[in-house]
Amino acid sequence: MAQFDDLLPYLPAGDYEPLFSKWLKGLNYQIAISRPRKSKLGDFRPPRLGQIARITMNADLGPFQFLTTLTHEIAHLIAWEKHGRRAAPHGKEWKAIFREMLIELVQHQTWPENYSRALLKHAKSPKAAVGADPHLQRTLLLLDESTDLLLQSIAPGENFTFKGRNFCYDEKRRTRALVTELGTKKQYTIPLVARVERID
Repeated sequence: MAQFDDLLPYLPAGDYEPLFSKWLKGLNYQIAISRPRKSKLGDFRPPRLGQIARITMNADLGPFQFLTTLTHEIAHLIAWEKHGRRAAPHGKEWKAIFREMLIELVQHQTWPENYSRALLKHAKSPKAAVGADPHLQRTLLLLDESTDLLLQSIAPGENFTFKGRNFCYDEKRRTRALVTELGTKKQYTIPLVARVERID
């Protein structure tokens, strides 16, 4: 289990103790650092079978991605403590809590301006995943100086690999791309901020 101080190396520089103490006061929980997972950045599991609530965070996240995802997962913990099973995982109760937390996070200390703007924009309509907000995802990757290749960086007609499957990028559709799976010729849409590998 990660103690509060154990999280500091994963976070952007700052004084988090007042903010996290406010959010987590009186709550019974564990936060653990997990090996990298392709399917999720972080995870919240409510208490069951006599266990306490548990948050897991991927160890390979950049500092701003880690902070944003951790805030998202703590919002699930607070929603569970306040509403239990009555609240849907990303329902109105969670959205209201997460929105308030994002605003508090922005006000807590001086952040890069693009991060503050992206958080406030996201707070207006919180998404179930950071990747569902292309503007926020791009901002996090920029701040964390990620070298990941995003689908939006590939030209139409190019081939790429996504989650172990090969596709051709057909055309852009707002925040997603229409793609064709090589071999099956089935078409799908994939977020433009999806992390992919180019096929030479």
